Amino acid sequence: MQPQCVFDWSVDAVEVIQKHREFGRVGSVPEGESFLELWIRCNLKELVNYQNSYSLKRKCGIVANLGSGELPNTFSGAVVKSNVRSERRFLYSNAGDAASRSLADFTVDLIFVTTLGASAWQMGLLNTLGSLAFLVATIPIGYLVDRYRPLRLLRIGLAVKVALTVCLFLLTVTGTLSIGYGFLLVTILGMCNVVGETAQVSAVPQLNAVSGAQRSSSISALIARLTAADQSLAIIVPVAAGTAFTLLGASALLTVSAVLALIALSLACLVKLPRQDGQRREEDTGQNAEHDTHWRSGLTYLRHNRILIAVTLAMMCSNFGLALGSAVEALFIINYLGFGAFGFGILAGLGGAGGLLGAALATRIAVRFSTTQLTTVTMMIKLALATMVFLAAFTTPAISMTLLAVQSVFWGVALIIFNVAVTAWVADITPEYLLGRVSSARRLFTFGAVPIGSLAGGAIGSAFGLPAALALWPLSIAVGLIGYLIVRPSKVQLEVAQVRRR
Repeated sequence: MQPQCVFDWSVDAVEVIQKHREFGRVGSVPEGESFLELWIRCNLKELVNYQNSYSLKRKCGIVANLGSGELPNTFSGAVVKSNVRSERRFLYSNAGDAASRSLADFTVDLIFVTTLGASAWQMGLLNTLGSLAFLVATIPIGYLVDRYRPLRLLRIGLAVKVALTVCLFLLTVTGTLSIGYGFLLVTILGMCNVVGETAQVSAVPQLNAVSGAQRSSSISALIARLTAADQSLAIIVPVAAGTAFTLLGASALLTVSAVLALIALSLACLVKLPRQDGQRREEDTGQNAEHDTHWRSGLTYLRHNRILIAVTLAMMCSNFGLALGSAVEALFIINYLGFGAFGFGILAGLGGAGGLLGAALATRIAVRFSTTQLTTVTMMIKLALATMVFLAAFTTPAISMTLLAVQSVFWGVALIIFNVAVTAWVADITPEYLLGRVSSARRLFTFGAVPIGSLAGGAIGSAFGLPAALALWPLSIAVGLIGYLIVRPSKVQLEVAQVRRR
């Protein structure tokens, strides 16, 4: 056996780091911070590196053969393992919720078409009601999330979704589901979706126990995983559900959706927030007491923060342009270019593959590059890709198909990375007690641009031709990019702008 020695956990961290720096393990830390506090503030990867480098520490005369079992219980059990478990449960809960939501939306659409015989305008109204909460209820929902804690609202929203899915299942089985009941249930489900998405984004910084320069990259990584799960399941679930609907029927799919929602709720109930240090807790308490009574605080903070205005303007114009193009894209590919349903299906499949590729790459890219770089570059890429769709109207069929294929694949990649970068940036620069309201205030503009863009695209395409509507797609993105570069402060000094090196 190797000799054991006692380590004083209250020793000044600066002295420890000075000895440690000779071996290239860590940099400087704030004076007066204990070694235990330093460990708690480090991210999990650095903790593992610490734990695996005890042989070097022994050479420093600091500690000999200290194993994980000899660490203080408050550190090894409550800090690292508990936080990792909570993040993992949070990710699994988000995945279950995303799968349940995609499956329920897909099944309801099929029920309305095949069983209830809904008309075109009724299907349009169904889609509008599903997203109505993003316009009508997003501000009050953001206030409630900040007021009563994100995890609490997330659990309530998931519980209501379970109940609504069960009601939808019972109405379908008994044959009493009508279009009116469907409209009502979809509207309430849409509100629950807003609650869930707002609460999930607001909970990310609270779940993150990392401090300092590593905090922004850690938040970006977690948000990237959430977005990757949402995007992947939104593509995979409808493909699998289409076959399952034919073989098993709507009742079986709704049962699976309810079970997935219940699993998401159960996992969300097991998530626990890490303990914050005393100083941070006091600051948050004082800020909450001062600001929680103001439901307009999110709009006020958004209005006075140039970075938030810049990224919101960029995303709003990007969504507006995408809605313009999406409104006429199917007609453009099938009828105008003459590729038919088969060609449209091929391009849709390529778009799905691009979305999966973007979801797979987003996590790695988000932690290796700054959000300022990602926001600018992805906006430029989207501008070039949207221009390809417009140019496809004036070239030969072979070139048109090539342009559309390239656009379909890389649009999903750029869009997901852009969304991850902007969401992580907003979470990093927004106080945690305001994050729910700020996110809701941003959605009022970013999601509100979608129905307006869809209506404008359809109207312009009908009046002036499909190429005219498609020309506004890159123009809208260009306006967003220029506005972002003008409004954004010239020197953005944020921790989020630092590049994480592995």
